[in-house]
Amino acid sequence: MSDGDDTEGQDDDATTVSPAPDDAMAPVDLEAPEADPTDPLIGQLLDDRYEVQKSLDRGGMGTVYLAWDRTLERQVVVKIPHASLMADRTFRERFLQEIRDLSTHEHPAILSIVDSGSHGAGERGPTDLPYAVVQYLRGGDLRERITKQGGQQTREEILEWLPTIAGALDAVHRNGSLHRDVKPANILFDGEGHAVLSDFGIATAIGAADPDASTQEVRRELTVVGTFVGSPAYAPPEAIDRILTPAYDQYSLATVVFLAITGQLPFTGNTNEAILIAKEKGPPPTIDRKKLKGTLSKSAEKAIRKALSRQPEDRFRSCTEFSDAFASEVGGAGFSIPWKAVGFAAAAVLIIGALLQLNGAPLAPEPSAPLAQSAPIESRKAAPVVAPAGPVTVQLGSTPEEIDRAIFLCTKGGGSARACAREVFADERLRTVTLAPFSLDRTEVTNADFQAFVDATGHRTTAEERGFSWDITRCRRCSWRTPHPGRDATRHPNDPVVHVSWPDARRYCQWAGKRLPTEDEWEFAARGEKRRAFPWGDEWDANRLRDLESEGLGLQPVGSYPTGATPDGLLDLAGSVWEWTSTASGQGERRVFKGGSWMDRIPAYFRSAAFSEDAPDYSSISLGFRCAAGGET
Repeated sequence: MSDGDDTEGQDDDATTVSPAPDDAMAPVDLEAPEADPTDPLIGQLLDDRYEVQKSLDRGGMGTVYLAWDRTLERQVVVKIPHASLMADRTFRERFLQEIRDLSTHEHPAILSIVDSGSHGAGERGPTDLPYAVVQYLRGGDLRERITKQGGQQTREEILEWLPTIAGALDAVHRNGSLHRDVKPANILFDGEGHAVLSDFGIATAIGAADPDASTQEVRRELTVVGTFVGSPAYAPPEAIDRILTPAYDQYSLATVVFLAITGQLPFTGNTNEAILIAKEKGPPPTIDRKKLKGTLSKSAEKAIRKALSRQPEDRFRSCTEFSDAFASEVGGAGFSIPWKAVGFAAAAVLIIGALLQLNGAPLAPEPSAPLAQSAPIESRKAAPVVAPAGPVTVQLGSTPEEIDRAIFLCTKGGGSARACAREVFADERLRTVTLAPFSLDRTEVTNADFQAFVDATGHRTTAEERGFSWDITRCRRCSWRTPHPGRDATRHPNDPVVHVSWPDARRYCQWAGKRLPTEDEWEFAARGEKRRAFPWGDEWDANRLRDLESEGLGLQPVGSYPTGATPDGLLDLAGSVWEWTSTASGQGERRVFKGGSWMDRIPAYFRSAAFSEDAPDYSSISLGFRCAAGGET
């Protein structure tokens, strides 16, 4: 049961009780006022089954008790709202609905509801008072854990619980609900240290949700007998206006991370209203890295600040995306995601969701020698194009004038000021290179092509080995065989293969007697010696790609838009899927990919000079590849 406004709903009945034995102690919310030891329910038997042993937590909405389940002989937690609140018909109906809602959240990291029932409330309330029975966890809560760890947590300590809780919140949001009271006291741990999200006492349904949708924007007002619902210290600024979206919980989760990192809350105030007004009027404070328990990169701080944005639409599209961005940005082993060349509508797809420490899957090893090769693949629709005919020296990247043009296209295409900022395009470094003759496949590698490779070699992709890839969010059912839940690759043989990592692409090309192109080769093939802005020319033309306004899955057979080809006949170099190159990004092990994908909307991201990068083991529904031959090996 959430505490809400701690000044309301306090009963003043008094009964002397004996203290519970030490082995019956359960985690106590350190942020709540001291539990009242004089409670009339202590010692009562609910429904001839649950013996109430001790009051654990008491707030404005109700009381949490430790109880003994006589039937199953185990300790449980019983949550009972105040009788005075249950006299309100609206609140009563909402509480009963929340019990039903909680039972629908099937996730291993969501506190399970065990039972529900009702008991007599006496003269002060209705004839029966409903209650909910949930699991009792012995591992304490996050507030206690942070305290035991010296008041702050390191990167490794935060990553022990953050991805799990983020996934649990996203599951709640997919079910059409919000938590609305994410705070350290509501993040519990079982006996083995596994994190569990608890206390849905103020969760509220926000309508039927599309299970495949990552967010749902719903605005409605919810008041509970005039009190503030939730914990103001962790609530977002939009709580003042009761604007309820999944971004609400994300803000609270980011506040918990801020507290864990720094030992302090980002905003404080003397009243609930003062705290919320401070959040609404000012940006979150910066983090002094010199005062931290462990190291924290600037990019990791940016992930926290993004999740703490004042406007809900400026935050990440899901809690898992925030967790992934935080994980990927933290410490020397992390992989940050450059937002350049990636449409913000598709940014989630390009966020690496787990470091090696999190998913336990090592990078797929690079072969020390080429794999057994086969004859050229027959499913290729046309011979590869050779470019250039001889060694050629050419300028690649973007001049200042070309960057000006990119910013104009970005803004005209609907990009925000942040998405179209000059620094987004600044690393399209202008460079002069000399290229040896090489050939580039006319299209991307297809599902049929990759199937032939797998049949011949028995290769298992990185996504198949580790058990997940990325769709809009992390997808455990996604691999090259199942690009999207319910979509079978064998039924779409001419679609570009996706959910392949850099090692997967490299192995395929070796098997085919080829290699991945370098970034310079790919860009030259798309631009030619005349330095075209787009594969087809200098002028933007959305009709050469696809309908950018269309929604839904945009995977299509290779070569579906022949008017978007280069003068040499190379197809799909923009707008189909991003394509791996062999080039390291200059930041550790990351590899560059090019081309923009069907998920992007902003014209500037389809320019041939644009690029992005990620860890070699990254894979997603918008990332594929094509092969090259000749040239530099």
